Amino acid sequence: MNEIFQVTKSYRIAQRLSLRDFAEELNKNLVNTNVTYATVNRWEHEDNYYEPDMRLLFECIATYSDWRAEWARDCLQSMFPDLFLSGVVRVELPKAE
Repeated sequence: MNEIFQVTKSYRIAQRLSLRDFAEELNKNLVNTNVTYATVNRWEHEDNYYEPDMRLLFECIATYSDWRAEWARDCLQSMFPDLFLSGVVRVELPKAE
């Protein structure tokens, strides 16, 4: 199972985004959300363990139908692996348009 820092960094690199651009893409259509490049930087550092806010993750899943929703789902799975593995929690992402 991947850790938050691995999940976030792999998505950011796959999308070819800087820390700042990754933050801007997360904020794009969300209300009252202010993810900064410093926040993304903290998520990516193994030695300083920070997790994204669960509200942010659920908002990404509810709002986006692209890599941002997948990133949020994978972060939740990283945070709560036992719930996902047990089948108690299942996240179905919106279909891409």
